[in-house]
Amino acid sequence: MENFHNKKAVIIGGSGGIGACISQKLAEEGASVVVHGGENCKRLQDLVEKLQSEHGTNQDFSCTGISQKITADNFSLIGKSDLMRHVCEADILCVTFGPFVQKKLEDTTLQDWLDVCLLDYALPGYCVSRALPHMMEKKWGRIILFGGTLTNNVKGFLTNAAYGGAKTAVCSLVKSTAIGYGRYGITCNGILPGFTDTEYQSRELKENLRKKMPMGELVQLKSIGNTVMMLLKTSDINGALINVDGGWDPVIS
Repeated sequence: MENFHNKKAVIIGGSGGIGACISQKLAEEGASVVVHGGENCKRLQDLVEKLQSEHGTNQDFSCTGISQKITADNFSLIGKSDLMRHVCEADILCVTFGPFVQKKLEDTTLQDWLDVCLLDYALPGYCVSRALPHMMEKKWGRIILFGGTLTNNVKGFLTNAAYGGAKTAVCSLVKSTAIGYGRYGITCNGILPGFTDTEYQSRELKENLRKKMPMGELVQLKSIGNTVMMLLKTSDINGALINVDGGWDPVIS
């Protein structure tokens, strides 16, 4: 198992939900963390202060918050951003950010297509491209990307074709990175979460989603966080696409 002391972890979309859980677990394991948030500056600040308070006594630990809203309109500017400077120095890269678009194809607008293509696929792809040279030089790196629910195989989607297609492409990116850079000590794996209990959902939505789950419960953040940490701590799993979805199947829900 790996030791994350003296490792720099960058979590894109790390201030809330799944990303915040991963940020906390990496800090607990001794990694210095750079937490990106884009929508809620207070949530980001509160998390950074919490991590600094809990782990600041460790001389090797540091926690940096990067507040940067990433949109399709400003995407071309990301290459020169402070966030990307940290990505270029990352030993561990986790990209959890990506908007969910649920629309039938005939209702999907140009902006919807731009959002999913740039933010759900090009963003993780570009982050991987920028992180790889540093990892290759150090002969060590860990990358975690997030697909969509059951996007590990090519399939059709009735109400989220644009999003599902982008997330299926992310799964291909995971495989491509794994086979191309494993010889440098770099692993890249994908998590495909199901309906997850986060602060972003209303009580009514959570109740509706629970009814669709085989065991009547939403996926817990700690389950996803623990799976991420397992993948980060071993070099034996590379190119895996892991469904953390409680066994959900659209055919029976």
